[in-house]
Amino acid sequence: MAPTLDIRRYHGEHPHHQHDFTQLVLPISGRMEIDVEGHGARLDAGTAALVVPGARHAQVAEAGSRFLVLDCPPGDWQEQVLDSLAQRIYIPISPATRRLIEFAELVDARTLGNSAGQLAPLLLSSLACSPLSAPSGIQALLAQLQANPAAAWTNDAMARLAGMSLSQLHLRFRALFDQTPQAWLADVRLHKARQWLTDSRLPIAEIALRCGFSDQAALTRAMHRLCGVTPAAYRKSLGKKPGTFRQ
Repeated sequence: MAPTLDIRRYHGEHPHHQHDFTQLVLPISGRMEIDVEGHGARLDAGTAALVVPGARHAQVAEAGSRFLVLDCPPGDWQEQVLDSLAQRIYIPISPATRRLIEFAELVDARTLGNSAGQLAPLLLSSLACSPLSAPSGIQALLAQLQANPAAAWTNDAMARLAGMSLSQLHLRFRALFDQTPQAWLADVRLHKARQWLTDSRLPIAEIALRCGFSDQAALTRAMHRLCGVTPAAYRKSLGKKPGTFRQ
């Protein structure tokens, strides 16, 4: 069977599911929080996801988000490249890959579908050129921010870890995410807070500290401003009794 390639719009939450083919998800615009077999990340202009057959995954996407999605059925089609990429779930999007995504966006839906056989190998090859080790400074920084969002991350500290100047740091975040470093970090902290609110019975004040907010009031202000809901209201909206939350 041949691969399929199309542009899809995702909105809201999609619960855990799985399929019997390999799926490559390449962001065009917007962002998606995704979890693949317990490994969570954010897909945006700098990161793609490769979901192998049988992998359980779930996602929550911003309204209006658009993604270029490549579905590769089982078989020997580009098997060597797919096996190489399957060593990772989340793959940095190289400039070459980004140009191919932009080209696909310009093609009408029918032509894009008919061009899957030509475009798919180019997309996979461009991603396969991304290093498996020795990540770039910005990749190392993003990994650290997501792993430890509660740390006292100043812009100077971020720039030092990424190995670049402050101006380069801001330019890089603008190019990748159309955000400042601190705005991106605030989104990461809120994502972690929502996870704790969903999956634990910890007091909101403790969740705030674990996610990098100075106190519960700071978390409440940030969550209300950016999400339109308070932490208490968000937890209540889940419809779970307190005893069902995991510690």
